[in-house]
Amino acid sequence: MFFGITVSAQSAAPRTPAESPTKAASRYQRTIVSLQASDRELQADFAATALRELVEVYMAEADLARKQAQDQAGATKLRGWSSAVDRYASQLALLLKDIELGLPVELQHNGVESIAVMVGGRAVILSHPRKDQQVAFEQRVLLDFCRRNDCKVLTAATDSRQPIPVSATQVKPVWTFTETGSVCSHKGIQVQFTRAANLARSRITCKQLLQEMMTLADEIAWQRRHGVSVQWHELSIRATPQRPEHLVLLNSAGDSILVTVPLIYGSPHLLEDIVPWVQERAGAKEPGAIRLDAARYGWERTGS
Repeated sequence: MFFGITVSAQSAAPRTPAESPTKAASRYQRTIVSLQASDRELQADFAATALRELVEVYMAEADLARKQAQDQAGATKLRGWSSAVDRYASQLALLLKDIELGLPVELQHNGVESIAVMVGGRAVILSHPRKDQQVAFEQRVLLDFCRRNDCKVLTAATDSRQPIPVSATQVKPVWTFTETGSVCSHKGIQVQFTRAANLARSRITCKQLLQEMMTLADEIAWQRRHGVSVQWHELSIRATPQRPEHLVLLNSAGDSILVTVPLIYGSPHLLEDIVPWVQERAGAKEPGAIRLDAARYGWERTGS
């Protein structure tokens, strides 16, 4: 298995933004480019954030290999792989200590797909060992880094300013009951349940759905304020292995968000049905009404 990260004594000279390909850059990539012109302390903070995440990733890979070695053929090879991964994680941890000691740090952006950290002359490519998890890795690094730093100036793609919507809090849906069933409503969202549905379970389902929709819309709104362009027709959700969060892909540049939306992820056709509502809320508009049939998504339950 290919590591996906290499440590070397030197690396190619960084490509300037003007030399980058015409493919749209993600917020992660724009952050790197902006940080290259920022002070060394900020670059060191980002580098340490990324390396800490990589250490966790590789330690998890080593643990997985050890577990698989207990149950599968080729255990010797798996144990050798886990030992190699452990050693690599230890090397990354040493680079973290070098950053803490004040060794020079430099971020390098060698084209759209290759981003590296230079610590005391040693280069580490910031790449997840599993290619399909690279975007999730990048988003975790951004979330951690931007909690401590104002990323607006680093990620703004345009000078446009958008109102900031209120973050999702605990929702309190309104319920109405008719001869045909019940409807829960909140912020233009209406969910129809039949009379046969288990009411207690319907209440739980409705509240969870509303919370997930509000969270999804507000997280996307945050990305848009940071210059991320959302391709609504390409919106998709993936699970992240061994983590509760879901990865929502926003565009072909690789921008995404990490949110916990199990109901939206696990309900076929739901995402495409709620996109118009999410798009309006994420655009700081008052969302129009949207009516969802619980039976369409398999939420109807009878009995206790």
